[in-house]
Amino acid sequence: MEHELMLYVFLVMGFLSIATAASLLFNLIKFPYTIGLVVIGLIVGLANLKLGVFSISSFELTPDIILFIILPILIFDAAINIDVKALRRNLVLIIVLAVFGLLISAIITGGIVAEFTPLAIGAALVFGALISATDPVAVIGLFNEIGAPKQLVTIVDGESIFNDATAIVLFTILISAISSGVQSGRSLLGSAVISFFVVLLGGLATGAITGFIGSMIMRVKKNNLTLQITLSLIVAYLSFAIADVLNVSGVMSTLAAGIVMRILIDGAIKQENNHYMENFWDYFTFIANSFVFLLLGLTEAHNFTSLKLLIPNLKYMIIAIVAVTVARMCVVYFLVPLYNKLNKKDKVSLSYQHIIFWGGLRGAVPIALVLAIPHTFEGRDLIVHLTLAYILFTLLFQGTTMQWLMSKLNIKSDKSYFDYHKGVGFNLTLPSYNLAELVVSQLVMTMEKEGFYAVENEEGVAFVSHLMRYKGKYMLVELNSDKIIITTEPDDITYGKQLIYETLLDLDNSVSSIREVVEPKKMQEIVKEVSSDNKNTTSVITKHLDKNLIITNLRENKKEGVIKELLSSAASKGYIRSYNEVLDAVLSREKSMSTGFEYGVAVPHARTNTVEKIVLIVGIKKDGVDFDSIDGNPSTLFFMIISPEGEAGPHIQLLAEISKLAKNRTKCSGLLNASTPEEVIAIIKKR
Repeated sequence: MEHELMLYVFLVMGFLSIATAASLLFNLIKFPYTIGLVVIGLIVGLANLKLGVFSISSFELTPDIILFIILPILIFDAAINIDVKALRRNLVLIIVLAVFGLLISAIITGGIVAEFTPLAIGAALVFGALISATDPVAVIGLFNEIGAPKQLVTIVDGESIFNDATAIVLFTILISAISSGVQSGRSLLGSAVISFFVVLLGGLATGAITGFIGSMIMRVKKNNLTLQITLSLIVAYLSFAIADVLNVSGVMSTLAAGIVMRILIDGAIKQENNHYMENFWDYFTFIANSFVFLLLGLTEAHNFTSLKLLIPNLKYMIIAIVAVTVARMCVVYFLVPLYNKLNKKDKVSLSYQHIIFWGGLRGAVPIALVLAIPHTFEGRDLIVHLTLAYILFTLLFQGTTMQWLMSKLNIKSDKSYFDYHKGVGFNLTLPSYNLAELVVSQLVMTMEKEGFYAVENEEGVAFVSHLMRYKGKYMLVELNSDKIIITTEPDDITYGKQLIYETLLDLDNSVSSIREVVEPKKMQEIVKEVSSDNKNTTSVITKHLDKNLIITNLRENKKEGVIKELLSSAASKGYIRSYNEVLDAVLSREKSMSTGFEYGVAVPHARTNTVEKIVLIVGIKKDGVDFDSIDGNPSTLFFMIISPEGEAGPHIQLLAEISKLAKNRTKCSGLLNASTPEEVIAIIKKR
């Protein structure tokens, strides 16, 4: 027993070693990593059958491994990383391709196969159903490797996820109907319609509820990274398992759970934790992809050498390849142009249609379904051969030529995202390269504080480039000689300008501070001031204090409620013209970067044209509110700053002084016990 266990450990580590080495090798030779693993799996499988090193049956892909272990990982990872905005924009086309497109493809494939092979119409439709779904395991793995523009990725990935669920449901219904004795194609499809939509919609409802509950639990401990990652893993598998128990679609359930969780935790947990969670799922997906494609190669090697009817069935395999390819062609080149006619916005170009057609790869899910066909099912062996043949055709022929086709069609990957989409940019020329380099470095740090992280950081001979990403939003920061170039989407250009503006102001204030410090007279004043009382703050805060804007007994118990209460107080007294506009600005700021300081102090803030001068609103909440603070403790003192757009300098200065005040524990303790606005002002002014 111990020896057998060690053998399994050795083989698992061996698989991971092969996957790691393959990843490095295929990256060097620019070959799709996932496709390369299939080739390695085939070679290892064929070699093992000759040498007999280990029992292949212990390591082949089974329906249970794919459906209950691998698929939840890949579906959930795709769901939590999906660009919800892009998905919503392309959802109609995705549903059309995934549901109606798959049904059309299954019928066309089944009809051709029934006409030109020994399979009866029922068995041919079963083959059409299981083979018509573009497999997310193959498609997502490939597109992550070679990259693709956002709209194309969303359509292909979205279709592959949704039609995977459609194929599983249709396959299950057809097998059940045939086993019950229904043989005519019309009767088969007629009896399946109601069950089909019940299973799909039931899966969506199950996943949405599971994702909602998981998100609510996750929000209780917003700073606990371990808890959040563990909960995401539980939600991924539990949503699939519950759906299976309820006899609804597990794929749709996990998909819905991931999307609901993505929406509900955005801005509700620390952005840093969000980033770590994405890395965790990237790693998990790498493991899943590595095993599924290696095992796919091993399984196909085993099946193609063990089944005796391979050669006699060769002509039927060619017919099947032609049938499925024709069906895919009809679906893409009929439904997508029809969608373009009905939808004047977000049209799908002809070059994209070519990629959608050619990117219809198949992988592990058809294998899972074909192996799940009962052994007593008439025509099972032939269906297995046809399935394996077409999967190999798509992976080894279409998969290996995908990048070449994208190049020929001038479709560029995410690394050239802005070149392709002709993103909007602006230039800033500085007096020297060294100064420009300093500004770029500080700008990248500012963006990281806002929640961005580097997708790419390249240093070339001509320029330095940083491609920054945050929630599907991209900004390209380039340094070319003494020129800084910022490129982004048209909708985000103002935000990009604001980031560089704040960076320049921050640097300007820093340089000014250094200049003041090195002046002997100023240095003496500082030394004298520090020696007399090193806990004093300047008069910057008291300059903006107004007793009408001080609330010593905040009522709200949640973050958003506190923000609304503070703003309502200022709006009701005429200090703010547009309550809703300012609220949106503050909440938008909170989503990108929490303003909870340490020591129980929070400083929600925003700049807007709805005020003419800086408005400082002070609030006290003795029992504290969870404000996503840096140290994880509840916030009790709130200083809300609303500044005019042109007051960035004073705005930043006021933030700095409040930060100093937060470290003065004597004053903070006094403020917490203050019962009137006058007391608050007196405590802050006190030296």
